[in-house]
Amino acid sequence: RPRELADPAGLSALLSMAPAPLPTRLAVPEIDPTARRWGALVVLELIGAGSFGEVFRAWDTSLDREVALKLMKRRRRRAGGDSIIREGQVLARVSHPNVMAIYGAREIDGEVGIWGEFLRGRTLARVVTEDGPLSAEETLVFADAICGALATVHREGLLHRDVKAQNVIREQGGRIVLMDFGLGTGVEDLATEGAADLAGTPLYLAPELFAGTRASVRTDIYSLGVLMFYLATDRYPVTGRSMEDVKQGHASG
Repeated sequence: RPRELADPAGLSALLSMAPAPLPTRLAVPEIDPTARRWGALVVLELIGAGSFGEVFRAWDTSLDREVALKLMKRRRRRAGGDSIIREGQVLARVSHPNVMAIYGAREIDGEVGIWGEFLRGRTLARVVTEDGPLSAEETLVFADAICGALATVHREGLLHRDVKAQNVIREQGGRIVLMDFGLGTGVEDLATEGAADLAGTPLYLAPELFAGTRASVRTDIYSLGVLMFYLATDRYPVTGRSMEDVKQGHASG
């Protein structure tokens, strides 16, 4: 049973969209002369990897600040590196307190990368795993912040396409941030694509995607609904151990 809140109003204030206190300025790290460099960025450590590529903590030597750098796998470059760069350039113009700030996107020596602010905190997946399901009030506070983030991204003509608990972080200080736009696709691009792309996490995918419908603003909103269900219950509305299982779950109601 989701735990009850002793002070929902106080929690809402804590998790409001007000910016978190400014962090103490990080000292310039001691740069290993043998460290890998990608343009003006010095790679400090690997912090994540997946089918898309790898994410690193890096240092921007041109601006003296810590950043997160996402480098796409080579096959991603062949499959749509130019659109990823265009998307990164659009995201760099998005300004919203609940959207991860993107600083740039480019290709260097055939490798496509996007870099942005480095966030410290817990993803909502970790919050639920470590603390248990959230109350209705808590869930709505998170959903309100993510709705604002998605609305801003959609107004720029972009889709996220992978809204899930692992891609939302509660930063130290309480700020809620939607991140990881690596699967995002422009709305206009979708109108000219061939087959529908089932990119994303199966448990969060809208049922029409399994039927071949293209991703849309509505499929992002469906994923947000699944996320809210998960936050409040620690379960998913449709489950399965494979893509086919989830597809059959939707088909059977």
